[in-house]
Amino acid sequence: MFVLLKGATKEQSFKIGQEIAEAVTATNPKPVKLKFEKVYLPCVLQTKKRYVGYMYETLDQKDPVFDAKGIETVRRDSCPAVSKILERSLKLLFETRDISLIKQYVQRQCMKLLEGKASIQDFIFAKEYRGSSSYKPGACVPALELTRKMLTYDRRSEPRVGERVPYVIIYGTPGVPLIQLIRRPAEVLQDPTLRLNSTYYITKQILPPLARIFSLIGIDVFSWYHELPRVNTCTSMFVAALFTIAKRWKQPRCPSTDEWIMKMWFIYTIEFYSAVKKDEIMKFVELETVLLSEVTQTQKNKQYMFYLICGS
Repeated sequence: MFVLLKGATKEQSFKIGQEIAEAVTATNPKPVKLKFEKVYLPCVLQTKKRYVGYMYETLDQKDPVFDAKGIETVRRDSCPAVSKILERSLKLLFETRDISLIKQYVQRQCMKLLEGKASIQDFIFAKEYRGSSSYKPGACVPALELTRKMLTYDRRSEPRVGERVPYVIIYGTPGVPLIQLIRRPAEVLQDPTLRLNSTYYITKQILPPLARIFSLIGIDVFSWYHELPRVNTCTSMFVAALFTIAKRWKQPRCPSTDEWIMKMWFIYTIEFYSAVKKDEIMKFVELETVLLSEVTQTQKNKQYMFYLICGS
């Protein structure tokens, strides 16, 4: 049971709390006893079993203890970045009461992620693997999906039942299901074309827990994200992909004149027969003449080069 004491100091809270405990105990028969546990100053009570605050267990305690129950700072179903950002934001709220400082901190963390400067270790999920026979057919579970991929390479790589399987979320084609965007952290580290899905992490993981806390005092944390300058992640991904492809190329190869002419001749032959059905033949006559002249000129050049080589 929480009792709100508006305007009371820590000393007054301990005194009032002890008086309440003694009064309730005196009005009940033995062995019923109400125990006074601790004082939270300050405290955010989100729901019945979700709260956080600076805890004092004795009157002589000088430094408070950050105590949280049921929120993302103590839960294991999110990535470490969520816990760190939420805890730091709450501490700034408790210690400074300055919303502008919290806003600057959250925006800095979001920009680091958008610019690709954040550590991948803080964005790794780890879900428990329950065994292949424990899932329903067609279940979209990250731990199961990664296990299936690993088994295609090595049948011995199946995790133990109860073992947590790490994974991250990457960028992909718009509209692709989220289950197809999960990757092992090692894959992302080895492939520079794979990037953490910053939009997903910010809008689906980091901001919702902050919103549940700060909406209680009328703060819209999603507006902080919308105020950030847009980072063109698609362009950076495209450049990274080109860079990787360029490294794999051994040497550039340009098509010869004959190859180009034959390719264009094939394309326009197809278009010619398509135009026959539409009575649009005349515009291809000129093209045919040009292509034939180029082929003839190429043959002449080859013959001339043969004469030079043979010394004729």
